Amino acid sequence: MTSSPQISPEEIEAKWLEIAPLIDRVTERIGDSRDFLVTPGSSLAGDDAASSPYQVSHVVKSSITAGVDHLHALKVLIRDAHVLHALAPFSLARGALENLSIAYWVLLPSQRNVRIEHALRWHAQNYLDGGRALVPRGHPNSDPAPKLTKLEDVAQQRDITARIRTGHSSTEAVKFSEDNAQQAGAVLFAWQLCSGYAHGRAWARLGASDRVTDTTTQPGVVALTLTANEGTVQWVALEALHLLTDVLRTYDQRANAHLESLLRD
Repeated sequence: MTSSPQISPEEIEAKWLEIAPLIDRVTERIGDSRDFLVTPGSSLAGDDAASSPYQVSHVVKSSITAGVDHLHALKVLIRDAHVLHALAPFSLARGALENLSIAYWVLLPSQRNVRIEHALRWHAQNYLDGGRALVPRGHPNSDPAPKLTKLEDVAQQRDITARIRTGHSSTEAVKFSEDNAQQAGAVLFAWQLCSGYAHGRAWARLGASDRVTDTTTQPGVVALTLTANEGTVQWVALEALHLLTDVLRTYDQRANAHLESLLRD
């Protein structure tokens, strides 16, 4: 595995100058209550009515917010603070790719029941994760079972037969984005690489980092100093930004929100 396409520092700088303002812009707008509205009569408004009280748009907005927050943190670390950690940028990119993939997985399907199913499974995963963390600590109202039953009630009202209470995996959403994204071309590999870094896996660090090799006093043993490759960091950030473009375009179509222009100059 090569660390990244061979691009010059000047090219990396030029690309950051292009995309950093776009990331700032969408970050500002994500917190504006006047943006990301769901137009009455839109497809997403119908989804919300049919999935109440587990509105599809709430899942989508939460996932977009989480994805954009991670992407902006990556941009601040690299561009504003001028700090290139060996692993941390990839953890941030992973958070962006994963959450934006979930937003796309919920939004894109053409059938309303599939969109609702995915939203309900997102809620189920939230309850399952929360239960695993909180039930052993005696937290009140942390048992997922009654909450999962309520989700299934909504599914039954829509004749959704898919199993809701098992939740979903991040891998499922990322693979969906890989198969369906138009702008993002390598979501799955970018996410896998970032996950490798986030877990400190040698295959990712040795395969995609810049390295300096030093000798040691032990025969056959060398000392490696690994640093993040700037081109690779930018590449995973671009994959997340391209996926965000796909998500916003789809949100526009579902909610009539006119958001895709945020990522145009």
